[in-house]
Amino acid sequence: MSCDKSDDATGREESVEYIVHENSGLKISENDFGTFVEVVDGDKLVFEYTFSKASDPVLADSGLDKYLYFELDANTEDFQLTTNDFDVSNTYLRLSCFCPVTDFRRATSGEITAQKIGNLKWNISFDVAADFTINEGEEEFSESIEFKDSGIFQPQ
Repeated sequence: MSCDKSDDATGREESVEYIVHENSGLKISENDFGTFVEVVDGDKLVFEYTFSKASDPVLADSGLDKYLYFELDANTEDFQLTTNDFDVSNTYLRLSCFCPVTDFRRATSGEITAQKIGNLKWNISFDVAADFTINEGEEEFSESIEFKDSGIFQPQ
């Protein structure tokens, strides 16, 4: 369900969670600060990936968090999602760090593949990206968030 990776016994440096939420859905909302995703009650399966890297006490602003969310029908078995499926599955990524963009962005390319290996349990691999453009005054910047990982997704 989750993994800890640590260089020593003093604390966590990285953690990963691969979670399936049953009877759920994704609520996508927008405000002045951007787009945000929330898991709510519903009739779908919501898949949630969270990676956290703790801040290095010697470096300012060094920690980061990665989030990937998508939803599928409750009776989902093996599946493969590609770029054309990301709108329907509400596939969103977020990189939370000391960076200019920290809200959720819809995935724009990549692939998510899964094999169902038990009741509410999937072995999922993903390599996804969210490409976007931001405007800062008169400057325009193209950015990309890219995540690649795999793990066993199951209820928490």
